[in-house]
Amino acid sequence: MRTTYSLQEYFYYTRLERNAGIVLCCLCAAVWLFPLAYPQLVSPPPNIEFNEAKVVAVSFSPLDEKEESSSYQPLAFRGRENQSPRKVVLFAFDPNTATKSDFEQLGLSARTAQTILNYRAKGGHFYKKEDFKRIYSIRQEDYARLEAYIQIPPKPFKNKYDDASKGADNQGVATRAAYEDRSFAPQNFTKKTASTMVDINSASAEDWQQIRGIGPGWAKRIVNFREKLGGFNSTAQVAETFGLPDSVFQKALPQMQVSAGLFRKIRLNSATLDELKAHPYLNSYQATILFNFRQQHGNFADMASVKKIKGGFKEEDWKKLEPYFSFE
Repeated sequence: MRTTYSLQEYFYYTRLERNAGIVLCCLCAAVWLFPLAYPQLVSPPPNIEFNEAKVVAVSFSPLDEKEESSSYQPLAFRGRENQSPRKVVLFAFDPNTATKSDFEQLGLSARTAQTILNYRAKGGHFYKKEDFKRIYSIRQEDYARLEAYIQIPPKPFKNKYDDASKGADNQGVATRAAYEDRSFAPQNFTKKTASTMVDINSASAEDWQQIRGIGPGWAKRIVNFREKLGGFNSTAQVAETFGLPDSVFQKALPQMQVSAGLFRKIRLNSATLDELKAHPYLNSYQATILFNFRQQHGNFADMASVKKIKGGFKEEDWKKLEPYFSFE
């Protein structure tokens, strides 16, 4: 049997549901009316007289409004040098001898003048006009304004030997002249010839410098490398010096000879792990293998017993190391 429902049954609410609906409608109305009623409930803020506040603020400032606005600089330009307020007086000057006061009279700021003095105090020197604009605080317009007034006298050449020959009375003058003109004074250089032969195992750093193309730096590196090796077994090992160009080695090769043998070998049976690692032909891994193998299997009798080590070494490694191994 089909049951029919009237329209009234679909819209029937209990008393509790009706009360909840009424409360919800009241809340919605309150939220909608609140923005309209808020200005009527709260008093408007008082009008602030900014002109009066400005007068009070200016009274605490050491500068008046005109001075403050004229001294303002944008953030991007703050810290830049301004010209000195002194009256600018242009005159011929030598930047190597001018005083701080002279620079300020020329229109440069006190900070720029002090920068120039600091540059000179650290040994800086102006050799030509263009050197003056290299001071980082010199502006381009300042240099353009002062360029015509820069006068740098040429540095006179003095022969220190002529001054020294005048006698003991001029000893101080000769010493000072030699110091000032040391870049022009003749120096004694050892003449290098292609006939000079150098023993690569006994030559000192000075002896190495007798070879053309080898200066103090390369000579010191070669000697240091030789000391770490314990001596050169052949002239080809000189080319292994760190950084030595092959062109320099090839030019120097005809002047090298091996007359003295190795002066220090590795005592495999007594060397410590650090001593093994110190040799240029052994890296840390290989030195550890040698040390551990000796600890486990006893002393080495000859090169054949060393070559029983299978890992960590190649045949070319043994060829390089064999002259440096001692089995004492």
